[in-house]
Amino acid sequence: MNNHLRGIDFAALATLRLVYRRRSFTVAAEELNLKQSSVSYTIERLRNAFLDPLFVRQGGSIAPTDRCIEIVAAAERILGEAERAALPREFDPATSTASVTISATYLSRSVLMPRVVQELRQEAPGISVELITGFTDARRHLLSGHADLALTPVAIEESGIYGTTILEDPYVCLMDPENPLARGPLTPESFASATHLVIHYGQTWRPLYQDALKERGLTLKVAVSTPDPEDVRFMIPRTDLVAALPSWIARQFEQGLHICPCPVPADTPVNMYWPARLNHSPLQEWLRAKVLRVAQELPDT
Repeated sequence: MNNHLRGIDFAALATLRLVYRRRSFTVAAEELNLKQSSVSYTIERLRNAFLDPLFVRQGGSIAPTDRCIEIVAAAERILGEAERAALPREFDPATSTASVTISATYLSRSVLMPRVVQELRQEAPGISVELITGFTDARRHLLSGHADLALTPVAIEESGIYGTTILEDPYVCLMDPENPLARGPLTPESFASATHLVIHYGQTWRPLYQDALKERGLTLKVAVSTPDPEDVRFMIPRTDLVAALPSWIARQFEQGLHICPCPVPADTPVNMYWPARLNHSPLQEWLRAKVLRVAQELPDT
């Protein structure tokens, strides 16, 4: 073995990987619950081992060197193999005891997860599930190890993360039955010029129907913006507000309201993502298959 590599362990490689992903010594130290000096010391050891600066200052942040990018790719493979080797060889749902953390949006938590949890309680009572709110945070949750699985409409393209689309839900519109727009079919123009209640989910993500409108040269007239879809049931009655929501969410609030198709074609996807370290985990493979089947078996709205 190269003498420079002596003393380089899995923890050091994991620290390098996290600094690379976060582009920050400070943020990496916070996530590892270490002092920044400890992270700096580890990176300095790796610099000496690999005879490369690994990171260079670029404006107010750091950027990896070309050699660092190559080393991180190798570290991903090494850490992934080690994590897979540590996994149990067999998995029995009925007797397994484990905890799973899932980063999920409102749609997934209110539609998919109740069905998944019902099956888990019957088939795998020893498995506990923690749900955390995830949207644009899903990528960070997976890379940091805060989540084992993520259900999000946001596309994630990242080395070390696998994924697939498991559901596409069309948008529909909700409004008060006395709203004049409820009397006839909506057009893209009448929809855009209506007074809108927009759900932003507390994120910077923009609902996909807005992109479809933009392609037509149309923009929404937003009167109310809120992070919580449940506000629809309180704010739309006896007003001129219109809200566009994925159909599975809208159906939860349609009592006493008028519901109709969104006049611009747009679906919200539910993408399922997981980290490479859990790609071959028997428990996680079983859970992912269950979530996928539940999504495929949802009745048409």
